[in-house]
Amino acid sequence: MMTYNKALEIAERLKTVISNQFSVSDKEDIITLYREVLRKEFVKSSCNDCYRDALIEVYTYLKREGKMKEKSEYSLKNGVVIQVFGTNKVYTNANITNEAAEAYLKEYPKGINLFAYYPDDWETRIAGKAIEEVTLNEELVTELAGKLAEGATKKSLKEDYKAYEIDGKALTARALDSYLKAADELNQGKE
Repeated sequence: MMTYNKALEIAERLKTVISNQFSVSDKEDIITLYREVLRKEFVKSSCNDCYRDALIEVYTYLKREGKMKEKSEYSLKNGVVIQVFGTNKVYTNANITNEAAEAYLKEYPKGINLFAYYPDDWETRIAGKAIEEVTLNEELVTELAGKLAEGATKKSLKEDYKAYEIDGKALTARALDSYLKAADELNQGKE
């Protein structure tokens, strides 16, 4: 595994060659740097500047971040962006972590086809992870139960509460379903 200092040293050396043609050895170094520093595969295009562009991307990352990209055992296919339904979380290869990938795959196991690389034991890993449970706010459950008792429909309540926030965080559709279920159970317990 390459260290940050070694990667920076190679990038500095290659930066001096950038105005000239890269040798075969230089191109191999750029491909290795790209994989080791950015944790993604270099894709050669028909563009003559793809090696120069890759070197600039590597060098800029090293100087800006001061470290190598942290390794994730999961890598998305080129161009794939994952947005987790009901949240503002968006993942690309730039920010995907093992935890984020496994949480996503726990919810959407068929999403494995969006990943270029993943560990062989990914199914075992996600089987052991519980889906995050929603801790319900009792005041909201009581409020919803009251509205249901007054004749409001679940559909109308979903519309009314879709922008509702608890502790500064928007209520997701899944959480709202949990609240409505708890409110329904509360009303049934009173009968």
